Amino acid sequence: MNNKKVLSNIELINKGYLWVNIPSIIIIIFIWFGLTAYLEVNGKISAIIGGAIGWIYWELTIKKWIIWALNNNVDPDRLLKIGKKSLLLWDRKKIDSILNQSK
Repeated sequence: MNNKKVLSNIELINKGYLWVNIPSIIIIIFIWFGLTAYLEVNGKISAIIGGAIGWIYWELTIKKWIIWALNNNVDPDRLLKIGKKSLLLWDRKKIDSILNQSK
């Protein structure tokens, strides 16, 4: 008998936002503000550096989110659909690469 709970769309989206999107945005804002205010770096350069570091964080944590969802028996097609709607994913490549690594 399978006792695993089926994850709802809201649970998937909330976990994705809490693990991926919100921390990425906070990283970008803090780095931009910190470089601009304290180190007096040009605002555009600060934004680019913050965006790059936020993107690196996104890259690492989106993999963890996908692996977590797949380990909780979420169908990859459903995960992609939810990921697109919640602005966590935009194509199937990331899911496929994780599925290929686990084989």
